[in-house]
Formats: sequence, structure tokens, C-alpha cells
Amino acid sequence: MNTNIKIPRYPVLIVEDKKENQVLLQSLCSQLGVTTEVAENGQIALDFVKSHKYSLFIVDLMLPVLDGKTFIESLKRIESSPVVIIQSALDATDTIIEVMRLGVFDYIVKPIDLDLFRHTLSKALEFKYLKDIEAELILNESIKLRGQLEWLNYKETLRITGKDSYQKNSIFNLTTSLSQGGGVGITISLLDMLKMDIVEQGDRYLVNKEILDTLFENNEYSRRVLFGLGTVVELMEQTFHIEEVNANRLVKEIPSYLKDILPFMKNKDISVAFPSVNTNAKVEIDLEKFRLVIEELLINAYKYSVKSSRIDIFAHVTGTYFCITFKNEIDENSYGGIPPEKEKLVLEPFFRIHPPVEDILEVEKFSLGLGLTVVDFIINKHNGMFFIHNAVDHTGKRRTNCVLAEIFLPIKLERS
Repeated sequence: MNTNIKIPRYPVLIVEDKKENQVLLQSLCSQLGVTTEVAENGQIALDFVKSHKYSLFIVDLMLPVLDGKTFIESLKRIESSPVVIIQSALDATDTIIEVMRLGVFDYIVKPIDLDLFRHTLSKALEFKYLKDIEAELILNESIKLRGQLEWLNYKETLRITGKDSYQKNSIFNLTTSLSQGGGVGITISLLDMLKMDIVEQGDRYLVNKEILDTLFENNEYSRRVLFGLGTVVELMEQTFHIEEVNANRLVKEIPSYLKDILPFMKNKDISVAFPSVNTNAKVEIDLEKFRLVIEELLINAYKYSVKSSRIDIFAHVTGTYFCITFKNEIDENSYGGIPPEKEKLVLEPFFRIHPPVEDILEVEKFSLGLGLTVVDFIINKHNGMFFIHNAVDHTGKRRTNCVLAEIFLPIKLERS
């Protein structure tokens, strides 16, 4: 079995009437780790399609009862874009052109060249695999949107709980929104509040100082937002400069990446435990982008951490990946953690529930809650994985709730 091939979830349907050809095609599919089903003619195949799902179809044109061309035409009325490989002894140019116009993936002339067929089949399987992923992403868009609306409602419910005064609620919500993404909407709201509370004295106005201070702060924040968004756009357009790096080197350099952030830890009496690892594993990585990832994960851990706690950074090899994990303790009674039902949205921009943390703004490179989204983007560019979720830590003297942020970088495998 070729483990490099992306295998779709459903079997391949072989539409072929000759037994020896059925066995050959099944054997070739089996070599690639693909399950198969067989139909002796086009009508039986059409009946199968009406009650079963298939990843792709290997079809002979010369079939009894219902020929291959008619089967494909009927199949396209059931599935909008099936993936079909034709294998046929018919080699006339007009026939091949006519069949290819039906939108088949490829046309292979019998007798089958085994290497050519394996290559075509593996390409077709990967094509189908990617098509399935694309379809699932489109389907999930509406689910994600509903989840985001639920997330917003959840955040606002938490923010207003326990606040008695409407005016106090307004200032609190504006300040919170400001720290998590203010801009034009907040400016309009603040100006409306100023207009309601303004006192005219000759050629001057007397205004509410708290509102005006918040307006000035929002102006500064808006500048940072524009700069942060520009930084994100610039990052996504940059070329990644990949080099081979020993995993030990990555770990040893982590403390130097955090020198601008560590002073902020004193504000909350938070310490950092750095990892140690001894491995010959190598990863292919853009070191400059890797530095951004580490900085953003520590900033995120700082925002969520309770006072007088510790942020633990672990590093280890697991399977074919090199893993770096950030763990920080969260307050059990706060909304600083990530509820399990909301974890799927934590990478989405604009959707965060941590309380405002304004003291760290000056070193944040990305605004509007885009930090973790940038981390996810960079790690995906390295063919890696990024996860963030809640966990319960039982290793200490007491049970604690914590957040785990984990990055997995593929290890470069040595050629034998």
C-alpha cells in the first residue's frame, strides 16, 4: 500500500464485464489500499449508484445491457461531477474525443500499461480526496457562521452579568469591545454619547472626561488595528524561506524569542518554564515565522493565565512530528478559558472571550484577535498542525484547569 496517496472514504466501482479484467483492476486498486466493488454491466452499475456512494468509477465502454458511454451520461444526472476513468480497447481518435467531452478524468487504452494505470488511479484518488474536502468546507461555512453568532451572544452575556447600571454597562462594553476590536463603530457610539452629555459654554464645550479619554484611546487602538491588519496581509503575501533546522536548536532559541514579552510577566507574577529536549530530529522551517508563532502563543498564554502561576513550555517528538506545547493555568470561575463546545471557533478571527488585557498591546503585532489565526496560518504553511483546547491538570498538589496550545511540525525523514 502506498501510504502517500490520499484515500477517499468510499470504494471504487469497477464497471467491467470480463472476469480477468475485473481481477486485474481489483488487484491494482488493492495495491494502493483502495476497496472496490464490481458491476458486470452499466445497468447493474447504475442500480448500485442509486443506493451506494463511490469515490470514483473505472468504466469499460463496451458493456452488455447498458454500454459505458450511456452509463456515464446517466451517472452525471445522479452525480453532478463524478470522477471517471475509462479503460477501453476502443482507440479511435473520434471515440476518445467524444468520451473525454463527457468530463471523464482520463482515458486509458487497453491492453492496460500497469505503471500508467497506477499513476492515473493515484492522481484520480487524490483529486477526489481534495474535491471531498472542498465540498465539506463549503458545507461547514453555514455551520461556522451559526457558531460565530452563538459565540458573540455567549460573550455578551458573560460581559453584562452582574452589572447594575445601564451607563456603567455601556462604558464597560465599549471598553471591552475597544480592547478586542474597536474602530469606527466604537467611535460613532462614543460621539453619540458625547453629543447626549455635552454642555455648551460660549465657544467651548464641556464633555464627559471618561468618554473623551475612551475616544482618544480608541483612536490610538484604531491606528494599531490598521497596522496589525496590514501586518497580517503582508505576512500572507510573503515568501516563506524554508531551511533545515535541528529541533534542539529551535528549543534552545525559544528564551531569546521571548525577551520583549517576559517583562510583562512581572505584572501578574507569572513565570515561564522553558523546555529541554535531546533529539536528532530535523524540521524544515522559516525561522523568522517560527519566532512569530512562539511570541503569539506566549502572549495568548499570558492573557489567559491567573496571577502567580506558571506557563509551562514542553517539547518532544511524537511519531513523525516535533511538538511544542504551551500550558497555562486559568481561573475556574472566570471566562478566561475556552468552553469545550466553543473550542472549534478559537482560531477564528474576532472571536475571543478573554477579559481585556491592555498592558500587552504595545508588543502585540496582530490586532482584532488575529494572533492565533496567524499561528494557524504559519503552521499550516509548514504542513504542520495547530490545536488549542481546555484540559484538566492532575499532576500538581491540586487539580487545575488549564489551556493547552500545541504545534506539530513534521520531522524531515532521512532517506535510506
